[in-house]
Amino acid sequence: MRNAILMCLLGMTSLLGQAEKNCRPVGGSLSTNFLSATETLGSATGDLAGGLGVTVLSLVQNSNGTATFHNHHHWVTVTGDTINIQDAYATAYPTGVPGLFAANYDKGVTISGGTGKFLHATGKVNSWGAVNLVTNEVVLRYEGTVCFADKDGD
Repeated sequence: MRNAILMCLLGMTSLLGQAEKNCRPVGGSLSTNFLSATETLGSATGDLAGGLGVTVLSLVQNSNGTATFHNHHHWVTVTGDTINIQDAYATAYPTGVPGLFAANYDKGVTISGGTGKFLHATGKVNSWGAVNLVTNEVVLRYEGTVCFADKDGD
């Protein structure tokens, strides 16, 4: 009995070690333009390079001058894989320049699968940057970790 428990624990440790090897740091930048008050479209560079669109599901103007965006993302890599991202909240903070806001995803965005190499992938990506409501442009830097179901993940 004791040997069976030990074998199970060793097997679980081995599986956990393999899962960790499938995780990779990712980073790059995002550049999108507002097409309307609720839609952006643009590109991503770096490890998750491709096309990116955001649908603003809701916008709340906070009493402290910040704005909270509830966003839905559409991400397609240059190889044609899609990345599923759970809806997330971004906060825009006013700066001394009219129409220019510093922005970040307070809790990051969560990757929950996709297609191709992102099938069953998981991860967390944080981003920060600027939103210019005068020129309708958004520029963000992203960094995080993606864990691939396929051990190659490349």
